[in-house]
Amino acid sequence: MRYLWAPWRMEYILEKRKKGCIFCKKPMEKKDEENLILFQSHHAFVIMNKYPYNNGHLMVVPRRHCTDLNQLGEEEFQALSYLLKASIQILTKKSSSPGTHVGMNIGKVGGLEKNTSIFTLFLDGQGTLILCRC
Repeated sequence: MRYLWAPWRMEYILEKRKKGCIFCKKPMEKKDEENLILFQSHHAFVIMNKYPYNNGHLMVVPRRHCTDLNQLGEEEFQALSYLLKASIQILTKKSSSPGTHVGMNIGKVGGLEKNTSIFTLFLDGQGTLILCRC
């Protein structure tokens, strides 16, 4: 068995948990750059993972908590899908990675502290991500 070791995550592991949902609080703070939020729309937003296991780990998050994709309205689902597609295109364009992994975390079973659903995407581990503010 191989163990995943990501020492830069120790700050996250050891820090005292703050009350509230980061997916609710961070977009409302109006500090997108500090909070690693790359884009916000009315129904969803894209945020970088502050403590990633892999390079280029982004999360595409609906603004409304839902534990099932079926709970999203059509406009919400379209916004989420559009941001997921755009994020994949940007990761592909800005990296040397031959591929991107896309997954979904759904509720507490999916590793989230609150009952919500998010798309997660990250590079395959071989690529180097080059982000710039264009």
